[in-house]
Amino acid sequence: MNTLSFDGDFLHLRCAFHIINLIVKYGIKELEDEIDAIWHCVKFIRSSSSLLDKFREFSVLEHLNKNANVPLDVITRWNSTYLMLAVALKYKKVFDRMGDEDVQFRHYFEEKDTKGRKRTGPPVEADWRNAQALVHFLKKFYKTTLKLSAWKSVTTNLQFKETIGLQTEIDKKANDDSDEVLQRVAVGMKAKFNKYWGSFETMNQIIGIANVPDPRWKLQYQKAAFLRVGVRASTNEKITRDLKNILLRMYDEYRGCEGGLSQPNHSDGVAAMEGVEFDSLEDGQAEILADLMQERLENEHEMICNEVDKYLVDRYVNHLVKGFDVSQW
Repeated sequence: MNTLSFDGDFLHLRCAFHIINLIVKYGIKELEDEIDAIWHCVKFIRSSSSLLDKFREFSVLEHLNKNANVPLDVITRWNSTYLMLAVALKYKKVFDRMGDEDVQFRHYFEEKDTKGRKRTGPPVEADWRNAQALVHFLKKFYKTTLKLSAWKSVTTNLQFKETIGLQTEIDKKANDDSDEVLQRVAVGMKAKFNKYWGSFETMNQIIGIANVPDPRWKLQYQKAAFLRVGVRASTNEKITRDLKNILLRMYDEYRGCEGGLSQPNHSDGVAAMEGVEFDSLEDGQAEILADLMQERLENEHEMICNEVDKYLVDRYVNHLVKGFDVSQW
């Protein structure tokens, strides 16, 4: 009883890497045939050391690295598929040349499985073009994964920024008519993204709070970011209020046993009126003025004593400062 912070409201936080994995795998599935064609090329050269040596010979003929190699992906890790495609694209000319000059390479794609089906490939120009577009698209997801998986620095304050960055990238590709294939991929990924991170209401709101204690952003970044991804101004104002209320709630909970703040009393208001010439005031004005002074004192007291408000109105740290460590700050 009463052992969970914030009554457990922010306890369930989905793994960011798991969600990114679901989103990207959905996109990769849309280009399964194109990826399979390239995958079989990589599988071929890595089947034996002699085939890898032959691949390197062709690489030298194309004036590329004499120690050329392409990593084979792991089916359960999308980032390994990304790296495989990114490296394979560098050796596109080598694979193309092997398709023209290497009989063993061509024969490999003519072999049939037990069901009489040929291997997918070798990749044609359209396959390489689609793979190139996919790699360019997934580069942002790969960088986000590297940033969030860092273990020698604070990463909690990065998740909201990176999530917004991913959403912006997906939206840009989903609205781009110049590449129908990549547009189809982005639309499918957007559906997955929206399921988990599509709105402030569906995501764990602690994600939106996590970078507020970063003095480079506070609540300013959230407002600009939500507007950037199409949130209406009225909704954005409500989200900002909700975030501040959560921040206040967190402040109160962490303050805990330190006790409440002392409250000003009516005598403080009267004391603040010392020096006022009451004779010059009309009937009832002295009481009204006392009430106003009391209200001002309470507002000032709350503003001064509430560390959340003090923090939010303090000067920002320049976000261009290099090497800024939020935990040290």
